[in-house]
Amino acid sequence: MKKDKLSFFKKIKTSIFDFDGYQELAAEKISRTIAYIVLLMLILGIIVSFVYTYQIYQLIDQAKNYINNEISEIIYENYEITVIPNNGEEITENDIDNIITAKIIINTQTTDQEKINESIDKIRTQNNGILFLKDRIIIKNELSTNLMEYSYKSISEEYNINKIDKEELINILTGKNIYVFLITFFVAMLIYIFIVYISSMLIDILLLAILAYIVTRIAGLRLKYSAIYNIATYSLTLPIVLNIAYIVVNRFTGFTIEYFQVMYIAIASIYIITAILMIKSDVIKKQFELNKIIEEQERVKQELKRQEEEKREKEEQERREKEREKERQKRKREEKKKENGEIGKEPEGDNA
Repeated sequence: MKKDKLSFFKKIKTSIFDFDGYQELAAEKISRTIAYIVLLMLILGIIVSFVYTYQIYQLIDQAKNYINNEISEIIYENYEITVIPNNGEEITENDIDNIITAKIIINTQTTDQEKINESIDKIRTQNNGILFLKDRIIIKNELSTNLMEYSYKSISEEYNINKIDKEELINILTGKNIYVFLITFFVAMLIYIFIVYISSMLIDILLLAILAYIVTRIAGLRLKYSAIYNIATYSLTLPIVLNIAYIVVNRFTGFTIEYFQVMYIAIASIYIITAILMIKSDVIKKQFELNKIIEEQERVKQELKRQEEEKREKEEQERREKEREKERQKRKREEKKKENGEIGKEPEGDNA
């Protein structure tokens, strides 16, 4: 009877909680296994992208509050902006430590390239941050070592902004255009994370498949390469789920686990070794059951042979008995005839 195909969520449950189920997962088609890991990576990418997009939203909200409370005037002319803080300083820095840790630097009044470069270097060393310069804005996100630069000219032309002052900038940061930016950021982040994660995952699967191959040889199993690939792939399910949870917790609480990547690979390795040993145990069990069946078949065969021999011996005995009985009956008839013949013969003297 044809087995029902496992659903995506059934595969997740089986690969995490059911080591016995790895035998069924190993028998999956490669195409279905690839589709499984791609879908899992897509879910991971969506969750992580949403988290980072939400944090960017929080960062923009913090910037809006900072501008509203700490900035006295904003002047925008010829695609250049000048921000004058309430404290009157030329360069101001504000550290944010709320949902995310970030730095906001405003350096729009100076034309000193050395001071501008210092501000850029400060943002570059941050995990997250925003740098406002006279002609452009620079955003740093911890997912990338590269800075994202947007000139005010390109922003003005793209969003049809001709005037920027304090009130207008706050309106921009709270208007619908910011949601367009967030959606664009989410899509770009999703594509980036998916490509990075799927590339990393292919390397992990290759290394784990080598481990699985070695374990199968040591265990004395001969599995197809496709089965080894499947086992290596499904063994990453729990580490990926834990990775999703860890990223979410880390982004919102700052909680970190040292050597998480080592634990990530260690969990997958444990799953591979355990799954292969379970398959080996199942093979031994089936072999033992097969041997018992063969032994039982041999016993039945011997019993049937014995019964057949007994039947033949009995038939032979009955045949002999019949022959002996026939022989006795024959002798008995002959004796009777002989006896009858002697009785019917008269003496010769009686005829005189």
